[in-house]
Amino acid sequence: MLVIEVRFPAGRYHATPWGRNVNEGAVEWPPSPYRLLRALIDVWKRKRPDLPEAEVEPVLSALASEPPLVALPPATFAHTRHWMSANRTDELDRRLIFDAFAVMAPGDVVRFGWPRVTLHGAQMELLNGLLGSMNYLGRSESWVEVVASSGDGNGISREWNCRPVLRDGKSEEQMFGTTTVACPVPPNEFVHQAEGSWLEALSMSTAELSISRRDLPPALRFVDYLRIEPGPMNATGGKAVDATGVLYSVKSETGPGIIETVEIAERIRRKLMGIHKRIAGGPEKVSRNFSGKDAGGRPAQGHRHSHFLPMDKDGDGFIEHFLLIGKEPLDDVELRALKEIGGIWQPMGRPDLRMEISEIGDGRNLLEPGKVFVSATPFVPSRHYRKGRGDIAAWVAGEIRREAGNHGLPEPARIELIEGAATGGGLIKWEEFKRNRHGECARRGYGARLEFREELPGPFALGYAAHYGLGMFVVEDDKKKGPG
Repeated sequence: MLVIEVRFPAGRYHATPWGRNVNEGAVEWPPSPYRLLRALIDVWKRKRPDLPEAEVEPVLSALASEPPLVALPPATFAHTRHWMSANRTDELDRRLIFDAFAVMAPGDVVRFGWPRVTLHGAQMELLNGLLGSMNYLGRSESWVEVVASSGDGNGISREWNCRPVLRDGKSEEQMFGTTTVACPVPPNEFVHQAEGSWLEALSMSTAELSISRRDLPPALRFVDYLRIEPGPMNATGGKAVDATGVLYSVKSETGPGIIETVEIAERIRRKLMGIHKRIAGGPEKVSRNFSGKDAGGRPAQGHRHSHFLPMDKDGDGFIEHFLLIGKEPLDDVELRALKEIGGIWQPMGRPDLRMEISEIGDGRNLLEPGKVFVSATPFVPSRHYRKGRGDIAAWVAGEIRREAGNHGLPEPARIELIEGAATGGGLIKWEEFKRNRHGECARRGYGARLEFREELPGPFALGYAAHYGLGMFVVEDDKKKGPG
């Protein structure tokens, strides 16, 4: 068995999957075998042109003979934004570029394994000579140290957590889902065309590809891989144990306003449940954390299932974060579904929302303690007001106290009603918000400032559609210019 170890000293891997635009913020994970082979060709042509093709091609052919197994370390994804020059006379003419990358512990290793490939003597020496001259993989920020060795193939079912889909492994495919990986076409399957030999096709440049008007390079194929996550990471690079929530950053050129909170939450939940149904293997297996229903289809009790909370943290009136938080630990399949969301569509022709995981954890790191909370979205009582129920303000305060008790929260020491959500752009009245779920009638909403005798973690949500972001209260000290 041939094994190639790629060590990332800086703990970062920068690369965009084939066929995706850099500004989509997608990360190629795992690193593709196609990219690895082309990197070897680049090193050969630039640094070791003395090596004859007759010696190099058999080594490259061996690496292309089968899609390799991959062992991935725990990783999360992030990005930076840069305003890059458009190379025009106007210095202010710049374009926003996203640099997305995988983050792992510095020095972590990605391993590739070819169970049916063995190299000996001069061939192994030649391969290690090329790998030793490889400084980066993907973009130039992805510093690497690479070495090849022989393995005995032990631990294939345990260590190799990313591997080609086997047609008889359907149950495993349903459990973990698949990702598409760019792999080289094996030489014995390559159909010789105008581009010449297999090696010439594998070496084809982007310019040559454009001239030939091809969508894909002739020596590239896509292979479905199972990617069984080794475990989520928290903000410090360690594994998140018994995670109960995920925080996303939400990005779009025309982002949604906080008045769309309940619509955004419903859309995210709907997509998440669809992903989980596919991975878990059927609608009857959809997560209770996500659906809010038990195995018999009855509504779950105790508000222990996940809350879907779009958030406006910077107080500008627009949603730029999304928090999924509950009281029950998320299992591996639920976490897999949460990592696959990627984004959701927007109506009226607006660009899709991109969702990138910022942190995975529980209430200790995803929530903020405070004694004073303020409404970020309207509180909609689950019961209707009637004239016989006395003063409206006192009745709303009573409903807030009742809902706090239902959610296991202490009774607020003081409740003061407020007119709307304060943002940097002014006050947004509660009637401007969407205040009903799809297919239901809109109800009147209220807002309040709550004072507690002891610190509580926030945000939390109360009342009708609380699991969809209505009735969300945030720590007042955190609101800055606004309520989020």
